[in-house]
Amino acid sequence: MSDKRGPKWPWILLAAVFLITAASIAFDKYKARQGPPDPLPSEIKPWFGPRNQLELEQAAQVAVDGARARLALNPEEWLRQEVLARALVRRFRATGAYADLAEADGLLDKGMAGAPFPAGPSLSRAEVSVLAHRLDAAGKGLERFFAQVGEPDDGESAGAWSLKGDIAFQRGDMKAARLAFSRAEEYDNNAAVALRQSMLALRTGDPDLARRRINAVLRAPKLSRYVKSQVGLQRVTIAYATGDWKAAGTWARFSERFFPGNPLAMAHVAQQKALEGDVAGAVRQYEAILAKAPLPEIMDALAFTLRLQGRGAESRAWAEKAGALWAERYRLMPEAAAAHVVEHELALGDPAKALPIAKADAQARPHGASLILLARAQLLTGDARGALATLERAEKTGWRTAGLYLALADVHTALGDTDAAEDAREDALDLNPKATDPAARYIWFGHD
Repeated sequence: MSDKRGPKWPWILLAAVFLITAASIAFDKYKARQGPPDPLPSEIKPWFGPRNQLELEQAAQVAVDGARARLALNPEEWLRQEVLARALVRRFRATGAYADLAEADGLLDKGMAGAPFPAGPSLSRAEVSVLAHRLDAAGKGLERFFAQVGEPDDGESAGAWSLKGDIAFQRGDMKAARLAFSRAEEYDNNAAVALRQSMLALRTGDPDLARRRINAVLRAPKLSRYVKSQVGLQRVTIAYATGDWKAAGTWARFSERFFPGNPLAMAHVAQQKALEGDVAGAVRQYEAILAKAPLPEIMDALAFTLRLQGRGAESRAWAEKAGALWAERYRLMPEAAAAHVVEHELALGDPAKALPIAKADAQARPHGASLILLARAQLLTGDARGALATLERAEKTGWRTAGLYLALADVHTALGDTDAAEDAREDALDLNPKATDPAARYIWFGHD
């Protein structure tokens, strides 16, 4: 009996062509999503400004001294108060001295009170309030800025809309943050806007977009050594979030070499050594950094590394030193220090002390990072169901990180739901294939 249906091979060939074409289109879309490859560290060039940490701190000191001298000539002039406040904030960014942030905060309060509405240092007030995690004060500053009669320039408008995005982001409104950053970009497509967009993309599950944004900043021609070094550290954060530890090492070492002497960059390299198996080298580097820059966040990283090595007495000694410094920072600027204090207590101290601070921080800033810390505190103090509700709230905001899903896995395990715990771990591994690697515990800086 003959087969009258005709040969099958044309249809098979057509199907194969269709599949190949579809795959090619999908791959092209994937490549477009990935964007161009990372720039080579050797290709990145600085523009102007201090060449190393010492020069940065010296320049910051000169600016503060000059601004303070000018203010002394007319102590009640709000513009001079604002100039000194901004100089103090630059020194705070360079050194981490919370006393500078507190003084700047007070100066801006005084400037706002002494200026006739709607004049005054409103944009600076909003910027420092966001930095200090005081979102209501930041919002009031922006309201006053937008109430001004004169038309702000594009740079000021971009700054104001960026701050609106920061406020929305910290309040867990990812859609509003995205829209505000886009509005800022319309006024001035600058590095500060791109960095914000990068972090928003990373924390909402789009590391490819985050990387593309960062790479554009790294390639930008007119940025200082310090700025590009700090951008390199944000590239490290993206690498950690995706489990690309090789890239993390590349960019951590770039940042350290590109801007020598910066404690945070050096701490990232120390951390990377631990990830790469050289824990003893990591400990030595942390200790060397702390000999020159006794910062509590680096003390915490060292204390936790020592704890993982079973060196309890040494770990506790560093944790106690860090705890005293965090207590002083919390006294000076409680909202700014809150999340750091919570992280310190959860990892190295007493979760019961962390819980009320975490609750207050999450109430004021209900975004994923604060909610995850609160959930950790709830779990460690026996409230697994409360922790689950907190994490579900974080997920509803659009937060998508391996850290969120690992926290969910821990909570489901505590509640006895092994299937849900396994699903959460798989979600974490989809985002970060190294999320459950034991060495990942050494990641203190740039974790999610």
